[in-house]
Amino acid sequence: MPRKASVLIVDDEEKLRHYLKKELVRKGFEVQDAAEGKAAMDALARQAADVVLLDIALPGESGVAVLEKIRREHPLARVIMLTGNATVETALESMKLGAYDYLTKPYDLAELCLLIDRAFAETQLRREHEVLQRRFSRESEFDLFVGEDPGVQESLRMAEKAAAASSSVLISGETGTGKEIIARMIHQKSARRDEPFLALNCAAFQDSLLESELFGHEKGAFTDASRQKPGLIELASRGSLFLDEIGDMSPGIQAKVLRFLDSGEFRRVGGTRNMKTDIRILSATHRDLPKAIQEGKCRDDLYFRLNVVTIRLPPLRERRGDIPLLAEHFLKKCSASIVTRCRSLAPDALDALKDYPWPGNVRELENIVERAMILSEGEVIRGADIASCLKGGSPSGNRPKDSTLAEVERCHILKVLADSGANKAQAARSLGIDVKTLYNKLRDYEAAA
Repeated sequence: MPRKASVLIVDDEEKLRHYLKKELVRKGFEVQDAAEGKAAMDALARQAADVVLLDIALPGESGVAVLEKIRREHPLARVIMLTGNATVETALESMKLGAYDYLTKPYDLAELCLLIDRAFAETQLRREHEVLQRRFSRESEFDLFVGEDPGVQESLRMAEKAAAASSSVLISGETGTGKEIIARMIHQKSARRDEPFLALNCAAFQDSLLESELFGHEKGAFTDASRQKPGLIELASRGSLFLDEIGDMSPGIQAKVLRFLDSGEFRRVGGTRNMKTDIRILSATHRDLPKAIQEGKCRDDLYFRLNVVTIRLPPLRERRGDIPLLAEHFLKKCSASIVTRCRSLAPDALDALKDYPWPGNVRELENIVERAMILSEGEVIRGADIASCLKGGSPSGNRPKDSTLAEVERCHILKVLADSGANKAQAARSLGIDVKTLYNKLRDYEAAA
């Protein structure tokens, strides 16, 4: 059942405030109350509200002044002004300042509930719009995680169990193994399924930008901050936030994330007021975090806070039996968007796929299948088509038969980089990995040379 709005009542008439709170709670709303402006802002900092019922005639700071603060500090909240006949003109003026609507006292409870529901619906639409604008979470067409390998099935069982709880989950696995898909599945099977799921790749941002993306920023907080922007922690309220490559966070950002996990409180960059929200953190890493702790690159207290439940996703080379299933899945998926006669994979094509080491894992496999569909001239993808798409002739190329997996991966990455004319972004796309991962690997190769 969809949840009802959370409401903050701000009115100095104590009996009216308590009566209204009692009736709204009885109708299923989550309700806070405050008698004046400062108490209202403190309540919103402790727990965000979807809708604020704000009396215009407050003692001290006026309702209009409080409205301006709410619009500035909590832009996702909708404000309904409560007014007597003498202040209707002021209520109309407040709508120019961003109030959603107003009601005159005495008001009909049913009319008020209907107005709260409408305001809440607009809040939800606005949040969804913000989410779409950010474009940090890729929509996945997976209904299920494809795979029959025992290791994969164990990971899925763990995900099912984790979904029923509200604890933090750490998903480990190499780049391209499907960590975000597992995180989405956990969210979709949890009690938060009707709320936002947002994703952020921590490796893709420098510290200052990462902090802003997570916690938001106030107008003027830095040179390009021309407007106030809520962060993903705020936008994901009551939902789930997936932090990919959590091991790439700097110690400074780790400390701020830990503080949020411990208290539920955060501050926007450039802000002075503590804010509070309720979200579930799902995180992922390809790094060996215990080793990173020993090296002083990861806080042990953050690791233990994130690592309540751990799910490991095996790399594709450990689940080669799933390669035909995955290849057929990607073939069907790509057929919906690519105009091609290609509809199947020949046995020698499947053999070529199974022989390859897949440094980019499932993501690289999808990339290769899509490329083969585009380049193939027949209705069937053959082994030669796959070999051509792997850009190294046969999967083993000219490398010695006793090459280690690391050597195979290194040769392949350098070959793809050379074929792309040293264009790292293009090479990363061809490999099915992100640019940050490619840079890290190239840096490792230089250090080993």
